[in-house]
Order: sequence, then C-alpha cells, then structure tokens
Amino acid sequence: MNPQVLLSLLQISDTAFPTGSFAHSMGLEAFYEAGELRDVGDLRSFVELSLRSLATSDCVALRAAYAADSVEELESIDLLLAATKLTRELREASASTGRRFLASVEALGVESRLLKEFADYIRCGGSQGNLAIGFGVAAPALGAELSDALHAYLYSGVASLVAAGQKLIPLGGSVAQRVLYELQKDLVGAVNMSEGMEIDEMYAFAPTIDVRSMLHERQRIRLYIS
Repeated sequence: MNPQVLLSLLQISDTAFPTGSFAHSMGLEAFYEAGELRDVGDLRSFVELSLRSLATSDCVALRAAYAADSVEELESIDLLLAATKLTRELREASASTGRRFLASVEALGVESRLLKEFADYIRCGGSQGNLAIGFGVAAPALGAELSDALHAYLYSGVASLVAAGQKLIPLGGSVAQRVLYELQKDLVGAVNMSEGMEIDEMYAFAPTIDVRSMLHERQRIRLYIS
C-alpha cells in the first residue's frame, strides 16, 4: 500500500477521528445494566455478535458505496442500510457518526466530486448518511483499496466497542488491548462473510442487541447515547 494512503486510512479509522463514536456504546451499556457484561468473556461475545451482524449489513453497504458513482445510487444504498437497523438508537447513532465523519473528511481537504456532492445532499436532508456509506465514499477518494477499507472500518467499530467495555466493566488498558488483538480473526471473518452478498440481500440479525438497545433509552443513568 502507498504509505500516504495507509496513513490516511489509519487517520480516518482512528477512534480519535471526530465522529462522536466515543459517545455511543451501540447497546453495550444496556447489557451492563442487565448484568450481562461482567468480564472479558462477555465483552468478547458482544463484539463477536456485533461483527456477525455488521458483516451482512454495514460491510455489504460499504462495498456497494465504494463502487457507486452517483448520489442517487448512494441514497438508495443508504436507505437500504438504514432499514436493517431496527431500533431508533442504533439508526440515529449510525447516521450521526456518519454525518460527522463525512464533514471531518471534507475538512481534511480531500478532493472528490462524489464525496462533496453526497455530503451536501446529506446537509440538505436528502439522505441519512450512515457511517458505512460515508466510509465507502471516502476510501476510494483517499486511494484505499476496498479490502483495506472494510478491515479499517470494522477495526474502528470494534475498537470503539472495546473502549466502551473498558470503561463499563472496567478493564485495564493492557487487558482491553488483548481483547482487541484476539478479535482480529473474527474481524477478518466478518469481511470474508460479506463477500459475494448483493445489496438487496443485506440484513442484520442480532435480536438481543436490538432488545437491549430499545431498553437503553429508558435507563435512569447513562454514560452513552446508545
């Protein structure tokens, strides 16, 4: 990989990149509230379940967005992806982080007609702007290969979940990094699972996460938005 492309991909997938992802646990906090997030094993199980769901939804949408050449096509993919997110919290989390992601990529000065047109369209309320779609548009603009973009996207999501688990359980830094390291095979497997799926075959199946996400907004005390 070209060193500059690698550095750009590392930058946009870093948890410090301003997307607001640090404010979301994607349902993990509700598992903690229910007493189902007590140790490293519980955290690993949650992330594995999330990865299987993302493999058949976000990864498929990212692949399609990477190959898209018009705002109309991106909007269609965006709507289909949103339809796989059954709970309000998860839909809003994906859209809010996606909008901030695109705005932050624009602020880097990345030159891409499609990225600018799609970002403008989202600002006008024309599309939700799910995070996977934004990543799929930004990656080719930065010169990144599709496979690299998929792995970087999932790594960013997994790192955010592990960071949330680190605070909730809590875990030491070395233990959290060990969990992240051990999840690499699951992450690669999720990318492979998404290969060959058509956009109209996209789905997400993680009912326990959906149920906990619905209950999360009713918690009296919350550290996270989702």
